[in-house]
Amino acid sequence: METATIILAAGNSSRLGEPKQLINFNGVSLLQRISSIALNTTLGPVIVVKGQQKYPLSPHPRLQAVVNLEWEKGMGNSLKLGLKTLMDDFQVEQVLVLLSDQPMVNEELIHVLLDSKAKGKRPIAAAFYQNSPGVPAIFDKSVFKMIVDMPDKQGAKKILLSNPGLVSLVKFDAGKIDIDTPEDLLALQQSNWEHFQ
Repeated sequence: METATIILAAGNSSRLGEPKQLINFNGVSLLQRISSIALNTTLGPVIVVKGQQKYPLSPHPRLQAVVNLEWEKGMGNSLKLGLKTLMDDFQVEQVLVLLSDQPMVNEELIHVLLDSKAKGKRPIAAAFYQNSPGVPAIFDKSVFKMIVDMPDKQGAKKILLSNPGLVSLVKFDAGKIDIDTPEDLLALQQSNWEHFQ
């Protein structure tokens, strides 16, 4: 089954003080890194939902940037815009949702999620960390209406928490590592994983 991807990258990184999307990690920006992971693990279109900031992306025929002028309304607003863009332009069977500030997400995790979704009988497969389901997650088209109907301020996590019977879980302890503050960035640069415990 062909998988489309939505990468949420519209936040203004207010707590960090610099665009987290452009943070260099292992020689590439976090946004470029997650975009490459999506392109390398799926065959469908990859939509990057950005704010008004100009983030460089390497050109690729399956990669498309969409500017959300209403990004301040919340992550749910950006997710809905990404899904609408996909549904308007493509035949979408399932969607992988990614964030640009989870540096430990890798191709192996995405393959495991795809395999879990393909082999399971549930319409959603999601990473599980900090005793809770979260993104990265894959949503079957049968549950797209849940995304369309979600409040702007909520993220995909709310859907996962509200519908546990629909979700196959994939353990991903490193999912708790994200970059929200200068302290998070320093810990990442110093490989100080205890900071994220």
